This record gives sequence, structure tokens and C-alpha cells, in this order.
Amino acid sequence: MGLTATFSVNAGGSSIHYQWKKNGIAIPGATTAAYTTPATQFSDTGATFTVTISNSFGSVTSNDAKLTITARAPQPGDLRFQQVDAASTVNGYDNGPVGVSTDLPGRMTMYYSPSIGTPLWLTPGNTGAWFLSQFYLPNSLSNLGLSVGYGADFYSSFLTDLTSTKWGSGGNPVESTNSVVTSLDFEPPYTLFAISWIQSSQSSGFQMYMGTASPSNFPSVAATEGLYSHVITAVSYNDTGQVEYLSYGWQKDTSTIYQTKVVTTGSTTIAQAAGQLAAEGYIITAIGGSNINDSYILVGTRVQGDTMPRPFVDLDTTTGTEAADKLMNPGYAMVGVIQASNGNIIYLGER
Repeated sequence: MGLTATFSVNAGGSSIHYQWKKNGIAIPGATTAAYTTPATQFSDTGATFTVTISNSFGSVTSNDAKLTITARAPQPGDLRFQQVDAASTVNGYDNGPVGVSTDLPGRMTMYYSPSIGTPLWLTPGNTGAWFLSQFYLPNSLSNLGLSVGYGADFYSSFLTDLTSTKWGSGGNPVESTNSVVTSLDFEPPYTLFAISWIQSSQSSGFQMYMGTASPSNFPSVAATEGLYSHVITAVSYNDTGQVEYLSYGWQKDTSTIYQTKVVTTGSTTIAQAAGQLAAEGYIITAIGGSNINDSYILVGTRVQGDTMPRPFVDLDTTTGTEAADKLMNPGYAMVGVIQASNGNIIYLGER
């Protein structure tokens, strides 16, 4: 939805003329070997396209090609949607990218380029260390300029670290306009916090907003953010039990009205809750919460009225390699990772 579709044909002969048709009706000006549609609408799904090829010796009409419209994709370069339907994920990786699944001890940073990666894992019984999965981009996608970072520090240093040139990439702070924080976790027992973020040398114009709300009022606050074209990308409980969140506006997207849905769930049902959000057309843009109380928050975001279900998959596994095979290769973006009480890792993928 909202993207263009291109149809093309190969033909041999001299002085060839092409005429494309949609549902049997000639398309004005569509007279070359390739035809690109205008931005698609939901009503275009099921449309058939043919092309008649002719010259002085005769003509032939192709078989029908059918167009299927799925849920709207985020705009190219929009870092706020966990790379769902982005160039870095949508075509998958046939051989699986080589990356790492590792831990992030308290008070350190990690940086990978050219890469994408998961948000921080939700881990029961966190003892001041976090986990992550990172995947290097294939050489064919290195021009996207994407890098991912992970950092942890004392809670009291949170605002300072966001603006520090020691965090981020190439001297760009996490708060810079080419960066979006993709997860946030406060750990009051250890007075520590951790974040993950993504940066791109090809994208800019992102503006970070920070807010605090009570758990009961957070759904209303999230809805208001959507009215201002803001997307919530990171959420956590703080030391007083309030919900801390980060949202982003983007200079290329100042008028879209987003609908949000906030779901609070436990670790044993988080995969089902995420799947239900995807079934209602939401992209899961933030997952966070408290491993102490086994209470996790999911934020789903969709363009107003876009209710078409999105493909979703969850994987209960013991290795990151399986996740690459089942999620990355078919083009799913990893929107969240949960470590279950039995030690298995549950990956959540959406596209």
C-alpha cells in the first residue's frame, strides 16, 4: 500500500509498439516495455495487467499479471519502524547474514556497521546485563549507511549519554537527527539503564521527544503522540513505576495521523499479543517493561485506517542461526526478542 508496482516484458522484433491495460482498459501513455503504477491504494488489489505488443507483422497479448496490495510500508529511510519493510530487511538474505548474539554488561557501548540489529532482549531476572542480536548487512546493502549501537550506563547519566559524542557512530550522538533509539530499559535495582539505536548516513530530520506517564494514562498519551505524527520507539518502567518513553517526529512525515494501541502482557503471552497487533495492521514499534514484575508493554503503530493484517512470525529457539533462517531470509524484521524462563529465545518478526 502506497508504493508503486512495476511490470515489464521482453519482446524481440522491429518497430515494436507496447500498450498496457489495467483490467482490460488501456492505460494512457503506458506504451513502453515497462509500466510503473502510481502509488497503490487498497482498491488496486486484485487488478490484472496485460500488455499488447505489436508491429507491422501482427500483435500478441501477454498473460494476465495480478497485483496484490498488502499493508502500507513505511517511507524509505524512516528509521522509526524497527526496519519493517525497509530496504535492509524486505528482500531477505538467501545465505543468512553473519552476526553475533552477545551480552552487553553494564556501563559500556557496542557499535556495528554496516548492520542492523534487534532491540535489547527482554530478559527475566536481569542482573545488570543485557543481550542483543546483530546482523551485518550484505555488501549489496552497504550503501544504506546503516549502523546499530548498544549502550548501558548509570541512570543518572542517561541524558548526558544521549548527547555524548562517545556514543553513536562517527561522532554523531544518539540524539542526532540521523538516529533513532529502538529500545530502552531501566533497571532500578542496579541504578542502570540500557538503550539500542540505529543510525543512517542516508537519513536525517528525526526529532526525539521524551515523556513520562502513569501506566493507566499511557495509552491516551500514546494516542496523542500519533496525532502529532510522532512514533513511539522505546518504552520502559522507571524506578517509581511510571512509564518512560521516547518518540520521534520526522521532517519528511509531518502530517500523517498515526493510530496507536498499547498492550500490557506477561512474558508467557507476549508472542500472542504481538501477533494480535500485527493481525490488526499495527507495526510493533516499541517493546519494554519490567522483568521483575513480569509486565511488558507493547506499542503498535499504524497509519490511521490501515487495518490490513501484517505477516507475523514468532520463533522459540536456542540459537540465533535459526532466527536468521526463519525470519531474516524471508524478509521479516525482528521487532522484539524475549528470553523465556527456560532459557530459550523467542524472536518476534513482522513485515
